Amino acid sequence: MYIDINNLDIEQISLDYNISQKYIISSMCQCKSVYCSKKSINYNKEIILEKIVKDRGIEFVIHFTRIENLKSILKNGIKSRKKLEKHKINSIFNDEYRIDGFENATCCSICHPNYKMFYSLRQSNLEHEWAVICIKKDIIWKKDCAFCIENAASSNVTSIPIEQRKGKKAFKKLFAELTTSPTRKELNIPDSCPTNPQAEILVFEDIKPEDIIGVAFNSSTRAEEYKKLYKNFQFIYHRAFFGPRLDYEFWR
Repeated sequence: MYIDINNLDIEQISLDYNISQKYIISSMCQCKSVYCSKKSINYNKEIILEKIVKDRGIEFVIHFTRIENLKSILKNGIKSRKKLEKHKINSIFNDEYRIDGFENATCCSICHPNYKMFYSLRQSNLEHEWAVICIKKDIIWKKDCAFCIENAASSNVTSIPIEQRKGKKAFKKLFAELTTSPTRKELNIPDSCPTNPQAEILVFEDIKPEDIIGVAFNSSTRAEEYKKLYKNFQFIYHRAFFGPRLDYEFWR
């Protein structure tokens, strides 16, 4: 009888027994009754996260940016500030400073933009136009990501070591009930949305053009303009992305 390591929750075993995942895989692969491959660790993480994402009905990941950055993004993808500066790629950054300390990561959201931050940025200069980029959900399990239960720069998040913000357990915390707030059901939060509207994902790899589904604008004219320019992406007018979540009254 053989045990397929890909069917085991290696991450949970690691947490339960305080043993590194690498050690578990290595030890099990030395046993003749266990089947494993070189990619077992990553594969196991992927299938677990993919199931959670699909069970929750998550359709896409979101990143908002100034419209001036869109041409470069649709051609080269979304890159971290560190890479943009290293390769001298002209770009307008959302934040003057990355208080979260990770200039090698891109900030994204699930279901809806971090509307508190998005609103503040838009109000700081009303003349600027913004775009909301919709990204394929599979980056959650295929790319190196850290999951932040609220704004990635908050002390509640930065106090958690980055490795503890990765994997299934960290991802599930995005949707956990909070003792300091009404229940998710009472707040009418959809299964696909994190509990805290400022929850974020830090993506430590490039988001390639093929990872991008399309772009939402706050103008139907702008959406039609981009439809004519790019045939490989979807462009829509979607005002909801430029407003708060339905439970905003509680988080004010």
